[in-house]
Amino acid sequence: MGSEAEHRIPVINFNEESFKPGSDSWVLACKYVRYGLEKFGCFEIVYDKFSSELHNSIFGAAEDFFDLPKETKMQKVSDRLGSIGYIADSPTDPLYETVGIDNTTTLQGVDHFLNIMWPAGNITFRESVHSFSKRVQGFHELVTRMVCENYGVEGLFNSVFENFVYSFRFFKYNRTQTKVGEVGLVAHTDISFISILHQHEVEGLQIKTKDDHWIDVKPKPSSFVVLAGDVLQVWSNNKVRSCEHRVIVKEDKVRYSVGLFTVAQGVIQVPDELVDDEHPLKYKPLDMAEYTRFTIEAGAAKQASRLKAFYGI
Repeated sequence: MGSEAEHRIPVINFNEESFKPGSDSWVLACKYVRYGLEKFGCFEIVYDKFSSELHNSIFGAAEDFFDLPKETKMQKVSDRLGSIGYIADSPTDPLYETVGIDNTTTLQGVDHFLNIMWPAGNITFRESVHSFSKRVQGFHELVTRMVCENYGVEGLFNSVFENFVYSFRFFKYNRTQTKVGEVGLVAHTDISFISILHQHEVEGLQIKTKDDHWIDVKPKPSSFVVLAGDVLQVWSNNKVRSCEHRVIVKEDKVRYSVGLFTVAQGVIQVPDELVDDEHPLKYKPLDMAEYTRFTIEAGAAKQASRLKAFYGI
């Protein structure tokens, strides 16, 4: 068994100085970001200026959505391949409900979803989802800049970041009569570049370490969990590991969380700058449409080996 410190993901306290490239806070945060992504595939951001009002309002919006009639929630909300839509009653994850909403960093994206679910409008939902998404978009941009700087490819930031679209998701885990320790969402990795999760009050999120140890990531009102996805693992030529994570039942309460995901488009390739004699190319170009289709068809059971099996060299 490793020490407790070896099984604790890095926690980075962000402040306004952290957003300034070249500042002492920026340089220190970059080091922690690299350490977290390479060792755990994740890290935690604590941002004290994230208001309790926005924390409460985004979970109020989650309750508003999940309280809708099932036939309303099941309406088609996107034509984009891989868009989540509404999922519930899965045989492998019977406690789990989720919905994906595209482009919530724009009011038009929120309005598209809103017009389907609440034709008469829901201004509180609109403002909460858009405000939350814009705040977390800033974290996505910051982390992506830090990743590029860490690997000496700052000049690639624009080409990387312009290739993203955003997908926002609400998650709900319903109350259960099963025992504590039962799985609420099976172990998986995300197909995103990065995923940023914000939890409500009930524990349950766990991430898997390199030595197969599951560790808890407890919810805090001002914290965000940043997870590396499969696309970042490919793009970084295996320098970053895609974070395997799951949700387990911790107590007999409804559990909520929300997340914003950077979804890559087109074909993802390892930058030439990240390949040399010491670090040979690990992956063939990853076609996102093909990979998304495979992921949907294969399900979570085959996720652990999908990258190596289909794109490894």
